[in-house]
Amino acid sequence: MHKITVKDFLKINFRGLKLIYNRNKFSIPLSVFDAVLISLSSYWNFWFLARLLDHLAVNADFSVIIKDAALIIAGDFLIRIIKCITDHFIFHDGSLFWEECNIYLNEKLMNMDYEYMESEKIQNQKRDIDEMVRTHDGGGMNFLYWRMTGVIAYSLNLIIAVVYMIQIINKSRGLFTGSPVKSALSSILFIAVIILLIVITMKRVKQLKEKIFHENETLIPVYREMHWYVFNCLEKESYGKSIRLFHQQPLLEKHLKDLFSEGSCRSIRKGKLNEKMQRITGFLQAGLLSIIYLYLGIMAIKGLLSVGNVVLYAGSISIFANYFSEWVYVLAELTTNTAYVKAYFDFLDIPNKKYEGSLPVEKRDDDRFELEFRNVSFKYPGTEEYVLKNFSIHFRIGERLAVVGRNGSGKTTFIKLLCRLYDPTEGEILLNGIDIRKYDYQEYLSLFSVVFQDFKILSMPLGENVAAASDYDKEKAAGALMRAGMGDTLSKLEKGLDTVLYTDFDTEGIDISGGEAQKIAIARALYHDSPFIILDEPTAALDPLAEYEVYSNFDALVGTKTAVYISHRLSSCQFCNDIIVIDHGQLIQRGSHEELVKEKDKLYYQLWNTQAQYYHKGQ
Repeated sequence: MHKITVKDFLKINFRGLKLIYNRNKFSIPLSVFDAVLISLSSYWNFWFLARLLDHLAVNADFSVIIKDAALIIAGDFLIRIIKCITDHFIFHDGSLFWEECNIYLNEKLMNMDYEYMESEKIQNQKRDIDEMVRTHDGGGMNFLYWRMTGVIAYSLNLIIAVVYMIQIINKSRGLFTGSPVKSALSSILFIAVIILLIVITMKRVKQLKEKIFHENETLIPVYREMHWYVFNCLEKESYGKSIRLFHQQPLLEKHLKDLFSEGSCRSIRKGKLNEKMQRITGFLQAGLLSIIYLYLGIMAIKGLLSVGNVVLYAGSISIFANYFSEWVYVLAELTTNTAYVKAYFDFLDIPNKKYEGSLPVEKRDDDRFELEFRNVSFKYPGTEEYVLKNFSIHFRIGERLAVVGRNGSGKTTFIKLLCRLYDPTEGEILLNGIDIRKYDYQEYLSLFSVVFQDFKILSMPLGENVAAASDYDKEKAAGALMRAGMGDTLSKLEKGLDTVLYTDFDTEGIDISGGEAQKIAIARALYHDSPFIILDEPTAALDPLAEYEVYSNFDALVGTKTAVYISHRLSSCQFCNDIIVIDHGQLIQRGSHEELVKEKDKLYYQLWNTQAQYYHKGQ
């Protein structure tokens, strides 16, 4: 476990409290007020019971006795009523808190540089935060929120109890009549024993909390794997077929049982450590009570305390012993939890490396945007192998560019760089002669409409899927769907563009085929009407003839825009007047299909010749 210093502990938790305050400025004042009520409810009865007993001892007037009793009953009742109301608001606020903390995480995910989305390390950081909540009873920010009131209340009670302890010590000066030295020594011994008990207990509790933290850490990967198998293998239809056809049920059952057994063993060990820690704090409580009650008893016998004082100090000692053990326990928990809060903020603090730029992109009605790759080399973060090397190309405005090559040759990387999902490791990409990094990032992205191979359709209304927005032009969305070949399907839908796709969250939703999903993705690209249209192998699951048909139809829709097509099937790109061939990250050929197929000693011809047998109907 990474050692958390006192400085780190204070810095991290104060930052957490600041987030709580900025989210809702009433959260901390409410917790403080609730803590004051807890302290009041702890001491109220002792204060006025001590007063009542002292009045009874001196035969005070009956009206005074009644007043004391009324204060005990009425005050306790009022404190409880106010606390119930306060707890209602705290519970309501707290029930929303973790979800809002999750929103901050999700906003970070959506707005961080795209390269982080492909980083397993970053994804594991996010998963670890999710698992911390499951393995540490709401660990992290949620734990800090719910322990906030307790820490304040315990601290207030301890301060009040310490004041009474000082009073006890002050009154004990007369314990040995005529011998102030003995009285002082007894007080010092009394304090020393209490401090020794506290130090020994806190040290042992700290050791146990470190062991509990270790158990939590080892539980995280176990629960992560267990949830993955349950969510994917047991709940997803796509896995269901293979599981049944290959009789994988015993295999999965055994693996899940092993995971469950390991998780249970670790949870049991964690539970035993918690029980041991509670026994130790209970021992501290019992030890403190025994020592202080003995001390009080001697003082009462010596006549140094009144009846009311005995009740008041005995009550305060009881509260001190109870809340000190709780305070030690929760402080140890907070020390452990600080590592989880730090993990939360570490994720939020991941810096975006991408320079956003500030230049506005020129608005052109003729879509005359010129793009150029100039000696671009690129390797993915954390790797040493170049995916593209000294890659140079100039786009011909308004024409069709096909990008072909073997799998893994760098075709999709070329598109990611073009769309500035990544920046080049070396070299530069120019738009109208200016480095694209100098342009406003969002404006630059708006130049591209892309349909990736792994395009996603959301479980939302059809129109919102096409427009990628909740507020959109319905006539334009319907037009885009008709142009993409979804006109007949749209006309048959009772709710039209408001039809929810899939049944994940709406029982009235409709399931769509892969071909329909593909057309919706193409309609989305058409709706956004960007100067550059890119198809990055979105038809890879189709046969060559079906893919060629999709590409040809889409080409007719592009009009005068610049279009880029990526496919590992060369037949789909014959209509393009410009084809580039990438191999091992380098541009090795460029020309039309007719020109390239004549170069029989080069890669394009080899690929074409290998695939040609699939391009004829009936074969």
